[in-house]
Amino acid sequence: MITAINEFHKHYETSRIWEKTKWLGVPCYKLPFDAFILQELIWNIQPDFVIETGTAKGGAAVFYASIMEIIGKGKVLTSDIEAKCDGAMIPEKLFKRIEFLHGGSTNPMIFDKIKEKAQGKKNIVILDSDHRFEHVRKEMYMYSTLVPVGSYMIVEDTHANGHPVPWKWGKGPYEAVEDFLEDHDDSWKADSECEKYMMTFNPKGYLKRIK
Repeated sequence: MITAINEFHKHYETSRIWEKTKWLGVPCYKLPFDAFILQELIWNIQPDFVIETGTAKGGAAVFYASIMEIIGKGKVLTSDIEAKCDGAMIPEKLFKRIEFLHGGSTNPMIFDKIKEKAQGKKNIVILDSDHRFEHVRKEMYMYSTLVPVGSYMIVEDTHANGHPVPWKWGKGPYEAVEDFLEDHDDSWKADSECEKYMMTFNPKGYLKRIK
C-alpha cells in the first residue's frame, strides 16, 4: 500500500495538480488532506495568530482566515517577497483578518514586525516559503520562538528530496526538520497523528511543542 500511495503522491506533485486547487475562488496551493488537518489544528488551538511564510497567491491565508471567522477570533500574518495575491478576490470580512507583509521571512525587519504583534500570544506557525535546507532551517530557529507549548510549527513540503517526491536542489525541508529535532528532541516532536490520511505533503513536518 505504501508503494501505491507514494506513486500517486509523486504523480500528484509532478502533474502540478495542486496548482488547480482554490479556496473561495483564490488559488490555494495545498493538498486537501493537509488543508483538513490544518483546519482541525486551528479549531482545536483557536490561535490568536496563524503566522504564514510564503503567501503565494493568498488562498491558504484566505483558508485560515475563513476558519478564524467561524471561530470568531484570530488573524493571519503572512509574508512573501513577491506580491502575487489579488486582494480584490478576497471577501471583505476575511480580508480584514489577514495582514500581508512584503518581504522575506528571514528578513529581520519582517520577523520583528511579526514578533511585535505575536510574541506571547497563542500562535500557529506555517513555514511555506523557500524550501531549500538552509533557509528552512533558519526559519525554524527564528519562528519556533513564537510557538507556545501545545501548539504547532508546520514545515511544508517535507515530501521533497525523495520523501517521496524528487527534486534537484539537494537537502530540503525534511532534512531541516531532522536537524532541528536533533537539537530540540526534549521540547518538540513530530506529531504522526497529523498524517492520519496517509498522504501528506508534510511528512514529519507537523511539529508540536511539548515543553
